[in-house]
Amino acid sequence: MNDASRIVSDSVTTRSSTLSHPHAYKIALYGFGSQPIVHRHLIDLAARQKLPLSWCAILNTPHYRQIIGEVIPVGEILDVFRALPRVPVGGDLSCLSRYPGSLAEDLGAQKWTLRRRSGRWLLDRAIDHYKLYKAFLVERGATHLMMSTIETPEEKIAAAAAQELGLGVIAPVDMRSITGTYFSTDCYETPPAYAAANAESRAKAAEFIDRFRKSPTLARALPPEIAAITDRTTLPAYLPSLWRRAVRFAKIAMERPDIFDAELVRIALMAYGTPVRKIVRGTRKRRNARQYDIADVESLPQRFVFYPLHLTPESAINTPAPYFVDQMRLIDLLRFAMPSDHLLAVKEHPTCLEFRPTSFMRDLRKLPGVVVVKPSIPATEVIKHAALTVTVTGTATLEAFLLGRPAMALGGGLPAAATSRVSTIASLRDEIRCAIDKPPSDEFVTEQIAKLMSVRYPFSFDQPHHPGEPMLRLHNVQGFLSALMDHLERERSLQPAKTRSIA
Repeated sequence: MNDASRIVSDSVTTRSSTLSHPHAYKIALYGFGSQPIVHRHLIDLAARQKLPLSWCAILNTPHYRQIIGEVIPVGEILDVFRALPRVPVGGDLSCLSRYPGSLAEDLGAQKWTLRRRSGRWLLDRAIDHYKLYKAFLVERGATHLMMSTIETPEEKIAAAAAQELGLGVIAPVDMRSITGTYFSTDCYETPPAYAAANAESRAKAAEFIDRFRKSPTLARALPPEIAAITDRTTLPAYLPSLWRRAVRFAKIAMERPDIFDAELVRIALMAYGTPVRKIVRGTRKRRNARQYDIADVESLPQRFVFYPLHLTPESAINTPAPYFVDQMRLIDLLRFAMPSDHLLAVKEHPTCLEFRPTSFMRDLRKLPGVVVVKPSIPATEVIKHAALTVTVTGTATLEAFLLGRPAMALGGGLPAAATSRVSTIASLRDEIRCAIDKPPSDEFVTEQIAKLMSVRYPFSFDQPHHPGEPMLRLHNVQGFLSALMDHLERERSLQPAKTRSIA
C-alpha cells in the first residue's frame, strides 16, 4: 500500500478499528440511476470483510434486477416496477396523518416526466408508493434507509416513510468545492447530529480556506486523498452495450406501459442520439451565448446582487425548494427586495447554455434592474465584486462564503448548512440588507467549515460510468464502505438507547 492509499484507509477506519462492531445493522438500499452498481460492490466488499451488515433493496426501476438479485434474496427486494398496481389506487388520505413534512411539496420535486398526468393521478400514485415503502421497511426489519440521492418525489416519499418509522436515513452528499462526502439525514443535506468543530477540524478548515482563497477548488473535483492514489484499479461497471440498453429500454416500456412516459423517448434521444443532440443543443448554445449585457469584469455595476442561474428542472431546486422551480419567480423576488441603488446581475452557467430556451434569456434582459453577465466570466470573479451572492442551493453561495463575501441561500442544502442560514421570503428585504452590511467574519467561516470537516469522508460520491470511472475505483468504494461503518457507529454513540417506533 502506498502512502496515498494509507491516507484514505487510515482516515476513515481509525475510529472504526477501535470498535468491535457489536451492533448489527440492516440497511435498505434505494437505488437511483446506476447507483445499484455501487450498492452491489458495497455488498460484496462487506461480505468479504465480514461486517455486521445485512441488506434489503428497493429497486425503483428494473434495470439492475439481475446484479442485485445475485447478492440479495428475492424476498428482500422490493421491485417497485412489479409491485405498483396497474391503475393508481391511492386511498383514504388519513393514512398520511403522520407523514413528515408535506406530500404536496414532495410531489413538487417532479421534473419533466409525468408532467402530463393529472393531479389526482399523481397523488394516488404517491400514496401507492408510500404504502409500498412503509410496508416493506417494516416487514424487512430495516434499521436504516440508504439513498443514492433524494431528488424525485418517489425518493422523498421513501425518506419520509423511513423518518416516520424512526429509521435512520443515510444520504451521501458531495461536498462540492470542499471535496469528499458526508452522510446527510434528510433531503435538505442536513449534516449528521455528530457534526461538531474540534481542534483538528478547525486546523483542516483554516488550511483549506487559505488554499481556496489562493486557488479556488472546482466543484466535484476528486478528493485529493483519492486523486493522489496511483492505483486506478476499478471494479466491474456492469455496463451493457448501447444496443442492449436500447433493447432493455423497449422491454421496460412494454412491461409496464401504464408507467412508461413518452417524454422518456425524447430524453433518451438527447442522451444517446449524438447527431440530433449536437444540432439542437449546438444551435441553442450559440444563440444563448450572445445574450448578455456585461462582457467583462471591468464592466460590472458598482453595486449589485449576484444570482447565478440554476439548471432547471433539476434536483438542486426541485427537491429542497420547489417553490423556486420557476426561476423568474425568484428573480422577481430578488429585484423587488434588493436595495434600490443595486442591480441584479444574473449569469448563466456555461454548461447550461445548450439547455436553456433562448426566449428565457431574452425575457430576462427586458426586466428593469436586471443585467445579464457573459457566461464565460468566471463566477468567482463576479462573486469577489458582488455586494451579495444569492442562490437557492448553488455552489456559488458556498464559494462566496469561503471567500469571506456576503452570501445567502434560499433553500436547504450544503450551502445553507455552511452559512448556517436559510433566508425566508417574508423577511427577505431586511435579510438582504443585513447580509450586505455584515459579511461573515473569518472566524465564523472557519468554525462553520470546521463543522463540515468533522463529518467529511475522503471518498467521491457520484454515478458510475463517468470517464475514468472515479466512482468505481477500488480505493474509492472501499473508502465509501469504511465511511459508512464509521457513520453508523458515530450515529449510534449519540443515541445508545434509541429504539424504533413502528406504526
